[in-house]
Amino acid sequence: MKKKNLKILFLYPNLNMSTLVPNAISILSAVLKQAGFHNIALFDTTFYETDGLKTRMKYQVKVGQVQPYNFSEKNITPKTSDMYSDFKNKVDEFKPDIIFASIVEDTFPIFKNFMELIKDKKIKCLTGGVFPSCSPERVIELDYVDYVCKGEGEGALVDLSNALEDGTDTTNIKNLWVKKSGKIVKNPIRPALDVNTLPIQDLSIFEDMSLHRPMMGKIYRMVPVETQRGCPYACRFCNAPGKVEMYNAEKAGRFFRKRTMKHVHEELKALVNSFGVEYIFFITETFLAMSEKEFDEFCEMYSEFKLPFFMNTRPETINEKRAKMLKEIGCHRVNIGVEHGNHKFRVDVVGRNYKNELAVKAFDLMYEAGISTVSNSIIGYPDETRDLIFDSIELTRKLKCTDVNAFIFAPYQGTSLRQLSEKKKYIDKDTLAHIYYKDSLLQMPQISKEEIRGLMKTFVLYSRLPRKYWKEIKIAEGSGEEADSKFNELTALFKKEYAHAPIAID
Repeated sequence: MKKKNLKILFLYPNLNMSTLVPNAISILSAVLKQAGFHNIALFDTTFYETDGLKTRMKYQVKVGQVQPYNFSEKNITPKTSDMYSDFKNKVDEFKPDIIFASIVEDTFPIFKNFMELIKDKKIKCLTGGVFPSCSPERVIELDYVDYVCKGEGEGALVDLSNALEDGTDTTNIKNLWVKKSGKIVKNPIRPALDVNTLPIQDLSIFEDMSLHRPMMGKIYRMVPVETQRGCPYACRFCNAPGKVEMYNAEKAGRFFRKRTMKHVHEELKALVNSFGVEYIFFITETFLAMSEKEFDEFCEMYSEFKLPFFMNTRPETINEKRAKMLKEIGCHRVNIGVEHGNHKFRVDVVGRNYKNELAVKAFDLMYEAGISTVSNSIIGYPDETRDLIFDSIELTRKLKCTDVNAFIFAPYQGTSLRQLSEKKKYIDKDTLAHIYYKDSLLQMPQISKEEIRGLMKTFVLYSRLPRKYWKEIKIAEGSGEEADSKFNELTALFKKEYAHAPIAID
């Protein structure tokens, strides 16, 4: 195929160390190269100290949610230069014809900062990702944004790149909102693509350091692999159901799709052979959302690689057979979404219908199989109370998990809980959600931001220390010298005596 001349710059304004290599960009780069576009570059902010924000992992280490780690063991150091100056220099040197920016709600402000720097250059810009899909009106109104991609980007970006290469009209490309003559053309969604036709993701676009991530205190050379696209569940804090609704409304097919194990095997083999992979991170939203037949096929396929792997799943997807087989093929770590400890609240507000006993059993099975687990909970939901948060703490005390994670609810655009929060006037419609905020974004009558902040800080302590310490933990919830001193004292006690206990012991 004749090499095409269009110069494409991917912009990934990530929060510092917030996530793994973005699978979306690596796939889109592969698709574009397959279509003949090879003048592709990337500006990735992952290893910069983004706008002075502390990394989530560093905070989680401080409160006992994540084991300490050190990138220096792989001779990796964070970037100390100014990322905005570096971006401007990258644009000046590479001279892109178009910028493809992958953004989420958390990184939208950083994206705007970058583009304000170069807006006088009049470089065409397309934005894609969860936030532009959920709030295209808010993104397309920016002077320096020419296109917004709603839904999947593979076909749309290739069509747009071909049109720009050939100098033809870009107005009627499906999945794109396009500015033209002062108006916005809103094109329909194209049919959901067959994920088994995608090429092997292009990891060569990333710096070598980007392939490294901490896991249980050790730094691994790690790659992301997607086995399914979308999620069959409908959690109300997540925007996955919104994607399903969008594709259903436009009669664009089923958004939740699965790759064949043959297709996954081809990618795994290529990545392992090319990148010296030490660890596989399955980024699928609910990895074990598969039939027993599909699970058996996965185990047979993966047994060839002999590499540790990580996945996210839910309590309902775990049984004794799966736990044992996962251990046999190298499953190292499982993130299990518990999300809340009160069954009625979990069903009515969170959108998860399982009994607490099922969660306890799921963790028991993983513990007995010898697989490390993390329990994930969220606090500060709309209409949640202190007592309801303690229902989550009480359930977590019963879970045989290696680590405990708790996050403050982030009311993301495109989720039903965001809509509920706006309806109840707990949040203004223009407020952006952000996972790094230390306080809840919701202004609720039944619980204060300060109380949610304190419970977030001490969630691990309440979940693992004996109840005789609870009065002291209550002091540590606060702010100020006495609270900080008590928090540090109890955290040291936790790390010394209780961090490796499978459950809370009174």
